[in-house]
Amino acid sequence: MQDKILTVVRSILGEGANLDTSMANTPAWDSLKTLQIVMGLDEADVSIPFERIAEIKSVADILAMAEG
Repeated sequence: MQDKILTVVRSILGEGANLDTSMANTPAWDSLKTLQIVMGLDEADVSIPFERIAEIKSVADILAMAEG
């Protein structure tokens, strides 16, 4: 699951994205990028609860939501 998530995030934010990547340390990551990431994850069969999308601020958040 972690590999799928990182693959999607890297395809949208760039190859440097890792588990420590967040909106705070990645200037290119804005709310539109979050939606693109969520859509990419959906295509990769990783589901994020729709009502929690606004809570996503980091790769760690995505991982926690996808596993929980």
